[in-house]
Amino acid sequence: MKRNELAALLHKSPVIAAVRTPEAAVRAAASKSPVAFLLGGSILTVADDMKPLRAAGKRVFLHLDLLEGMGTDAVAVQWCARTLHPDGVISTRPKLLKAAEAEGLATVQRLFLMDSVSFDRSVKLLRANPPTMAEVLPGLVPKAIAELAREIESPVIAGGMITEPAEVMRAVQAGALAVSTGEEKLWNLQRE
Repeated sequence: MKRNELAALLHKSPVIAAVRTPEAAVRAAASKSPVAFLLGGSILTVADDMKPLRAAGKRVFLHLDLLEGMGTDAVAVQWCARTLHPDGVISTRPKLLKAAEAEGLATVQRLFLMDSVSFDRSVKLLRANPPTMAEVLPGLVPKAIAELAREIESPVIAGGMITEPAEVMRAVQAGALAVSTGEEKLWNLQRE
């Protein structure tokens, strides 16, 4: 999945459904959110978790760090890409994202910004290994979102602790392309 294709999908519907259970996957499939991040499950269940999302035409990203039974090497990423066929993957590990990119998958580098040191390290990491998108956690820090969006070429996603429509709009106004949230009431939010 190309960056501009993903950006076009998220421009109208800036909320990514963050899904942790099979039941939530069914509800995300019925939502207006064009993209789902699967943030759990195991290699034994993930194919079934993806089915309702795929049937609804959603773009599906797998969080490799949270998928039980998934290894942390290039072979695990190759298996995931060639067996499960997600649109993309999410990880905090650059080496996994490089392996995913080699398999033709979109990549989301997940970052935890806690202070100026973690911000500076993240900018260096993203410049050295540009992902398709970068996800900033917590997503309630508009200043960090704005600064990161200015510093890197990859679109920024805000994630974590976003529970209200106003928080989505603040993140988008700060420069985030979209937000990822498990708050289901936000999955149908559209840009005006």
